[in-house]
Amino acid sequence: MHYTRQEHSNFLENELRAQTNAFNQKLNTSAAFLLKEKEELFVAQFITFREGEMILKFSNNRALPRKGEYLYCFTVPKELRDYSNWGNKTYGDLIKEKSNFTEAVCVWQAHSKDKNGQIEKDFSLVGFRGIDIEFSSNLLYAEKIILLLGPNKPPFEYIANLQKIVLSNFSDHVNSIIDQEFQYIDNQPLLIDNKFAIPSFILAQLVHKNQLIIIGPPGTGKTFQIAEICKVLCEQGKSVLVTALTNRALIEVVEKPALADLMKAHKIFKTNLSADEANDLPHLQQLKEIIPLPGRLILSTFYTASDYATNLKFDAPFDFIIVDEASQALLAMFGAAKILGEKNIWIGDPKQLPPIVAIPEDKINKYNFHFLVDGLKTLSTLASIQCYQLTETYRLPKRAADYTGLFYNKSLKSKVQSNIRFSFTELKGNIGKLLHPQGGATLLKTDLEVGNKQPKIVLEIVYDLIFYLSNSNEKLHISVLSNYIETVKSIQKFMYQSIDYSKNLLIETIARIQGLTTDITILVIPNSGYYHSLEKRLFNVATSRAKRHTIIICDKSIFVSYPQMDGDVRNYLQILNNDFSFYINTESYSRTKEIQSGQAFTNS
Repeated sequence: MHYTRQEHSNFLENELRAQTNAFNQKLNTSAAFLLKEKEELFVAQFITFREGEMILKFSNNRALPRKGEYLYCFTVPKELRDYSNWGNKTYGDLIKEKSNFTEAVCVWQAHSKDKNGQIEKDFSLVGFRGIDIEFSSNLLYAEKIILLLGPNKPPFEYIANLQKIVLSNFSDHVNSIIDQEFQYIDNQPLLIDNKFAIPSFILAQLVHKNQLIIIGPPGTGKTFQIAEICKVLCEQGKSVLVTALTNRALIEVVEKPALADLMKAHKIFKTNLSADEANDLPHLQQLKEIIPLPGRLILSTFYTASDYATNLKFDAPFDFIIVDEASQALLAMFGAAKILGEKNIWIGDPKQLPPIVAIPEDKINKYNFHFLVDGLKTLSTLASIQCYQLTETYRLPKRAADYTGLFYNKSLKSKVQSNIRFSFTELKGNIGKLLHPQGGATLLKTDLEVGNKQPKIVLEIVYDLIFYLSNSNEKLHISVLSNYIETVKSIQKFMYQSIDYSKNLLIETIARIQGLTTDITILVIPNSGYYHSLEKRLFNVATSRAKRHTIIICDKSIFVSYPQMDGDVRNYLQILNNDFSFYINTESYSRTKEIQSGQAFTNS
């Protein structure tokens, strides 16, 4: 498949239009409807800033923002702080009245307490990070300020930057990326482990090449290797740019021990530094705009880096550019990377989540846009670009690595320390029965109603699992995942009405958690829309997060109900079904009573 520059531009134009239409629909929706019915608009009272985090107070009469949710946070005039005064105003009308604004990401939730330490049942506290420094300065001395938080603006400028590059830059660097004949060929990467002294090995390959791909399956230390490579390059006096889709990914790089000395020497710079980043990393330097500095490391998101690339008259101002989260980059972003850096290292995993686009899937299929969306997967099939795959996982125990390895031609090797606990004899009830003594996956089958994405039996099972697992002698981090927002919201509401908020509990959609590491994953697969829940890359992401155990809850007839299941996913589930699976009878299940009596789960 070959795309002309105009065809490539048309794809980006379609994406811009799809994003614009979706956001305009939000802007033109009644603000009161978004608040009360859709639960996408929130009203909160500003409390304080603590260690860079903004703390807001919310009423429990309405839904709270989800953990990990990015929102547009803004102030409005006094008369609009009370939603009863909104009348027929739309979300767009409120935004037009804004003064200060920032992006904000929800990171924790907690019960509000009064001066005597008693829980206020009507209110909750929610913490946010990613707050713009100027916004935080304006709020710092404010009292009883009411803030609005709603749907965040899509990355229009990022797509527009890529479109400008596609239409105007015909350098050899860009041509070598986007003017190719593309086809999906299962090229096998060269397998590497720590016997190679990976940073030195990778840099040695770049002596005679200008770019390469490092594929990092779950837990194989992609971020660790980025930091080690950056350390070597900066010590050599090279100018280095690391770019990623999210600010969080960039911060994870600079938090690695390998970069501690560079950080202390004030040789690491980041664009768009937020209040919490400045608080957590006081030696991290703020950079107003991208500029190559010898012996220094620059961090910037795809959006800012692509904007810088559109204004360059000459290619490759940086000696090296490293694209982190490369599986999240559109094909044109790799063209931008070639403009920015003489030598390119692209690190990601084409078997994990691809970029999220607004164009409907049927349109992507109709116009064969797949190669333009899924940039890393597209480039990893080119014979002209060498691919290397990391093989040693430091997250997954052996049994879990063997299962996840089914997606990587059985190439994963576990390097997990042998002293990690997989059995918890101190747990009451029958929960311990579900945890394999060697860690890894468990299949928990039950009877789920067809089409119901909020099955009551799942809510009860998840509650019991969390209730008992939380009583371990170790503070286990538990993540509950599902593909559907409806499922996640129903579990959140059910759980948070029954237990205290905890930073050790995450309930989220799979699309939001790439990069997550947790102790125990509970994966909920409703008996609805298997095409999405069992999509190969989503399933791979969801089942490769846990350092100890992954419990998969699904309908007992899943193999019959979805004959179109991907072969690797079916293989995973069928092996697990024979290896370690249980059945819960929906009709006889009585939550705590059944578990305590040891009758809840029967081997299937």
